[in-house]
Amino acid sequence: MDLNIQVATASESAIEILLIGPPDSRRFALRNILIPPQWEIREAATYGEAVRILDDSRIGVSICDTEMEDGNWQMLLAHLQSRSNPPNLIVSSRLADERLWAEVLNLGGYDVLVQPFDCGEVLRVAHMAWMAWRQKCQGRSLRLGAAF
Repeated sequence: MDLNIQVATASESAIEILLIGPPDSRRFALRNILIPPQWEIREAATYGEAVRILDDSRIGVSICDTEMEDGNWQMLLAHLQSRSNPPNLIVSSRLADERLWAEVLNLGGYDVLVQPFDCGEVLRVAHMAWMAWRQKCQGRSLRLGAAF
């Protein structure tokens, strides 16, 4: 089954995803892989812009470069972890190696994508990150509902 079809049947509405990094060929490549209507793509060029978008919306998955003009993925992850229902963070890098992957996972990030992007890998990782986020949110809702 095509992954885009699986994503479409996973939810009745589009999946919100935030792409963070400079408006360049990498972000363009991600936009071309994460084709609407399954994905509602939001974009931010900087850490500050990303924080504003994240604070004003219900994003399930964020993909960011290791470095941003005014921050880095560790700063973004720390900000996300201070929120209730934080989106899963996927870090992308041209220089992805085992050290980066281990650091991202150990600090609470979801995964690492290697640049240049592989279409199937981006779709698989983004979809799994969203499914994990949705399941986490549903579990949190059930626990809160049981307390009332």
